[in-house]
Amino acid sequence: MAGRGGDCLLCEEVREDFRKDSPYWIVDLRVSTAFVARNQVCRGYVMLVYNKAHETELHRLDREDRMAFMDDLVDIASAIDRAYAPHKLNYELLGNLVPHLHWHVIPRRRSDPIEPAQPVAGKDYAQVRLSPEGYAEVIAEIRACL
Repeated sequence: MAGRGGDCLLCEEVREDFRKDSPYWIVDLRVSTAFVARNQVCRGYVMLVYNKAHETELHRLDREDRMAFMDDLVDIASAIDRAYAPHKLNYELLGNLVPHLHWHVIPRRRSDPIEPAQPVAGKDYAQVRLSPEGYAEVIAEIRACL
């Protein structure tokens, strides 16, 4: 990836040799890579990471890459929606803790252990960790709907 951030955790995660061996990797799309979030406080929670270069701001992408990144977001959100039929999808693009373009796509249900009006990313909610088989099941459910 051209223009990698030297210490960027997400630049490392989207490196081809790393992501293909990752137990969280779902799919590579046009200009991004989808990973199942490690904390599955909301089943089907996905992070979509821009993978063409290290970039921190959406407005700095050229129009073609910006539109491709948005199309990737729509594609992964549609798959999550089909796989889990949530009552609402949340989209968060923050980058305060990890300054690299990435979306948090979170299927919300009325039964979530999260306050209904609160964002999910960056909050100190209980960590819901799955077994390796559990992550593989979530990945398979989302891939089946892509």
